[in-house]
Amino acid sequence: MKLLPVVQINPERTKSILAGHPWIFSGALARKPEAADGSLVRVLAGKQFLGIGYYNSRTDIAVRMLTSKDESIDAGFFADRFRDLRTRKEAWLPAKTNAYRAVFAEADSLPGLVVDKYDQTLVAQFHTLGMDGLKSEVTEGLVAAYKPRTVVERSDVGVRKHEGMDTQPIGILHGPEAKEVEILEQGFKFWVHVMEGQKTGFFLDQRENRQAITRFCRGRTVANCFSYTGGFSVYAAATAKRVVSVDISKPATEYCRRNFALNGYPVRDEDFLALDVFDFLKAMEPGAFDFIILDPPSFAKNKKQLTNAIKAYTTINSKALEKLPDGGILVSSSCTSHVDQGTFIKILNQASINTRCTLKVLDSREQPFDHPYNLAFPEGRYLKFFVLQKGSR
Repeated sequence: MKLLPVVQINPERTKSILAGHPWIFSGALARKPEAADGSLVRVLAGKQFLGIGYYNSRTDIAVRMLTSKDESIDAGFFADRFRDLRTRKEAWLPAKTNAYRAVFAEADSLPGLVVDKYDQTLVAQFHTLGMDGLKSEVTEGLVAAYKPRTVVERSDVGVRKHEGMDTQPIGILHGPEAKEVEILEQGFKFWVHVMEGQKTGFFLDQRENRQAITRFCRGRTVANCFSYTGGFSVYAAATAKRVVSVDISKPATEYCRRNFALNGYPVRDEDFLALDVFDFLKAMEPGAFDFIILDPPSFAKNKKQLTNAIKAYTTINSKALEKLPDGGILVSSSCTSHVDQGTFIKILNQASINTRCTLKVLDSREQPFDHPYNLAFPEGRYLKFFVLQKGSR
């Protein structure tokens, strides 16, 4: 086993580490270690061994833990982790589904790494300097555990700059080039552009929530706002009278159109709108839709943007409620981790106050099993999802 540099932390700061929290902040260090940024380190409190992680002096999170065991961090280590995760997650995968989140960073004890599985294609993101330095070992482990046709890298994420990395690489780590992948999700088909789509190409975390809306939108006229490539739209179309998809991105709207065709639905130009959602809601005739879905991208990338995010969420939900008839359904979701569940409920309530209506919760959900959050790491809890019915006061 390679001799690793040591990071000493103050003994009184071990409680959270022993409880399973994967982060060690710089203030917990007993002294500055003799370790290069991004390097693997052994973490000790005096003579007490706490585990192995990787170090970065450039961020407030000085060490991110990989294991509490004294073991080698190599391709075999990653292959074993991936095999275990695969067994656990595929045991819960719904029927007729071949896409899911294979690795969810800290929640799956692999901080800085996200991997999504789209049939025989894996898409990996390396968010941190330490995990980026382990890219070859991770790739070898993924190939051993999944035997994929292709492994794509989509590390075009802004957080890498905070880690001291100037590059945001996109490319092929293993196998032949793959731009588009057709996936199956609970019997529905979707095209995923793994090289250019948002995040890794598709929002897998809304899978169960997409299924949940089908019972509520039966026979209704649906406006899916921030529709992206039409995840909610395709599910809604199975039971709704009409579905209109709205997204500011024209390429995303084209993918939405293609996904409708892929599932055998009629494709009408007037049902796929490349428009700003705020403008669309402002121009909407009251009562034109009795079911509105709001699933916007994150409105706050950091805590400094939280105040503006709360305002944006309040505004967009108020606009939608203004146009819904009495008895109409609002589906509202937030993926902003800095807006917690309690705050989001307050936002929705404020929107009802602004529009002088009541909101009854018909269903509420969070992220699914393949995007878990560890109770020792509540920071990983991010997705909020509500199905609400508008009433009069």
